Amino acid sequence: MPLSVRPPIQTLPSYSLTGDLLGFLRCGLQYRYSRLGKLPPSHPVQLWFGQFIHAVLEESYRQVKEKRKSLPPWSDPDLLEIFERIDRRLAARNIICWNEDSQKLGYSRATSAVNELGPLLFPLINQAEVRVRGARKLPAAIIKLLGRDMERYEMLGVIDVVTQVELFSPKHRGNKLLELMVEELPENPPDEFEVIVDYKGMKRPAQSEEGENVGLWEIYEWQVHTYAHLRSLLTTKPIIAGVVVYLNELVPTKSDLIALQIALKRRTSTKELLPELGSKDEALLRDWKFKEQPMPKLSRDFRLQRAIRVIPISPMSIRDSLNEFDGVVGRIEKCLMDEASTGKLISSWDRNATHEPTCAACDTRTFCPDFTTETSPRLPGFKL
Repeated sequence: MPLSVRPPIQTLPSYSLTGDLLGFLRCGLQYRYSRLGKLPPSHPVQLWFGQFIHAVLEESYRQVKEKRKSLPPWSDPDLLEIFERIDRRLAARNIICWNEDSQKLGYSRATSAVNELGPLLFPLINQAEVRVRGARKLPAAIIKLLGRDMERYEMLGVIDVVTQVELFSPKHRGNKLLELMVEELPENPPDEFEVIVDYKGMKRPAQSEEGENVGLWEIYEWQVHTYAHLRSLLTTKPIIAGVVVYLNELVPTKSDLIALQIALKRRTSTKELLPELGSKDEALLRDWKFKEQPMPKLSRDFRLQRAIRVIPISPMSIRDSLNEFDGVVGRIEKCLMDEASTGKLISSWDRNATHEPTCAACDTRTFCPDFTTETSPRLPGFKL
């Protein structure tokens, strides 16, 4: 009797939201070397900072949840104990900050995050470090372009914080973070809902101008909407907003304030500023002489407004963001196919030399064609 042949085992390609999709959008070539090639960075300062501050906030919340400590603010010795514990954990994974100044800045930002953001955020938290996953069917137009047989892919992610908000609860009255959320929420929100919170170890990016390539402002918005979709598969409560926290804004550097001062004086764009900029903070920035005077001390409210971005979530915004990430998966698969067919790595992968912090942390910039084109000196032109 004829026997059927067992079909070949097919695994569903998995794509992490941060490691794969966002990494590729920052720079495809860097993603190829660091993520797929698993080449460790020679100076992992940015890697250390992101891992460190996430772990500090998670550990701080855990101590409050387990009633080991009351709500922040906490003393410097208590915070230093947490910092050193997290540093030992990271060092065991060979994630070390070798730059003393960068470590001091990381400690300073972690202190501000715990003592200034913690009292507002911790009472709202329902779950921390929530792992989410889901399968997506690729559009037919993208499937035709792929070099391997795949109709679906798996999307993975880790939500930093899921907050469960009771809007009219007396215990949340006067919470500045909740007030900022409510300003951006749709009319007549439900009495109970969830808000997704995601930390970013970076300063607040500007929106992309019309005609420019999609920037980090839009990319992180897609991420929050996608998290909302994956989280909705696990809960019955409505998810009506996401919050992105740009942690660097809590303790800006001198160069950050200089850039903000320039934008304030030019007034050519409000995308670097906030309409809620107070008169005191505006005066401090406008009158600051950075070559002669120490850095101005901006108010906590202004720094929180700069750090916190509230993104309303709707079914239409989720659908659009998922479609965008479908396209990114198609682009990654096409680069893989091009490299396999041509045998050439650099020319097969998308590159991006327009985001300076990404290039500054990249070991491949010395031979990246786009980076050398952007930074190489040019001779002045002449007319014949």
